[in-house]
Amino acid sequence: MGMFFFYNNKKPRKFSHTPILYDPDKEERREQMEKRIRRMREEVAREEGREIETPQEAPKTDFGAEFLSQTKYLKRRKEREEDNKRPFFTSNLTVFLLIIALLIIFYFVILR
Repeated sequence: MGMFFFYNNKKPRKFSHTPILYDPDKEERREQMEKRIRRMREEVAREEGREIETPQEAPKTDFGAEFLSQTKYLKRRKEREEDNKRPFFTSNLTVFLLIIALLIIFYFVILR
């Protein structure tokens, strides 16, 4: 069994993570290249007398809605929530009444 000493404790290793796929210099060069290409396209469009085309971003899809549309169970559940239809046994009042009815039956049948 080892003894604990205050003077010869090992210190934890420091976290040093260098990202493998990210190179800030390369990202900066890519951004500069995109700006240069965009400027050249604008100059060509002005020389030809046509409108400058602006790149349009693809519309973002709602992942939750897309996921719901692909699963049968969740799709049915969503439709039920929209229709405000509740199954018979999920109502709190119904479950409470069924428990009371079972207790009354239990009392009269078994205890009497």
